[in-house]
Amino acid sequence: MEIFWTSVTFLSLCLFYSSLSETRAMCKGNLPPVQHVALNSRVTVPCPVLSAKEMVFKLYKGLDVISSTSIPNNTHSNEKNNSQGIDLLPRFEVNITDNSTSFILDSVTLNTTALYTCEAEKIFPPPYHVVDHKPQTIVFVEGRPDKQHVVCQHYDHLVFWLVLGGFVIYGLVMTCIVFYLRIKLSQTDTSFKDRECRRKWQGVQHPTWQGFHINTVV
Repeated sequence: MEIFWTSVTFLSLCLFYSSLSETRAMCKGNLPPVQHVALNSRVTVPCPVLSAKEMVFKLYKGLDVISSTSIPNNTHSNEKNNSQGIDLLPRFEVNITDNSTSFILDSVTLNTTALYTCEAEKIFPPPYHVVDHKPQTIVFVEGRPDKQHVVCQHYDHLVFWLVLGGFVIYGLVMTCIVFYLRIKLSQTDTSFKDRECRRKWQGVQHPTWQGFHINTVV
C-alpha cells in the first residue's frame, strides 16, 4: 500500500511541477531522494554548501518560496504558502564542520508531503550569481505518529523472541526423542543378536568320529 501511495505522489508531482526544468528531469527518471517521515516528526531538507561570506538561501515547496535566510546577518523570513493554506516554519541550520546547510521542518503534517527545492544566491564577494546546484527532496509524510513506530518495534522484537524460543524448545525436545530412540534401538539390537547367537550355538550338530576300520574277520 505504501508503494502505491508513493507512486501516486511521484506522478502528481511530475504533472503539477512540469514547468520546472529540474522536475522535468525527475519525471524522465532522475528522481530526487525521498524521505519517508512519520506524522508530527521532523525532516531535513539539504541545501547548497555555504561557499561565500554573504549568501541567501531560499526553500521552495513546489513553485512557492516558503522560507528564506540571509547569511551572515541571520535574517530569517517565512512566507505563507497560500496554495496549501498552511503556515510552514522551517529552521535554517549551518554545520560549521563542513559548511553544509539545510532547512529543518518540524512537526510535519500530511500537507507537508511535497517536492522541496533549496536555492542559494551568492551576494558577496561579487559577482552576484545563483548557485547552479539546487538540491531537491521529496518529503512523504506517513499517516501515523512516531510513537506507533516504537510500539511496532517492541512488538516485532517480542514476536521474534517468541518464535526463537519456540524453535529452541522444539529442537531440545526432538534431540531428547532421537537419543531415547537410539538407546532403545541399540538395546533391541543387542538382545536380538544374543538370541541369534544362542540359537545358532545350540543348533550346531557335531558329527560323530568314525575311525578307519579294517574287517579282519575271514
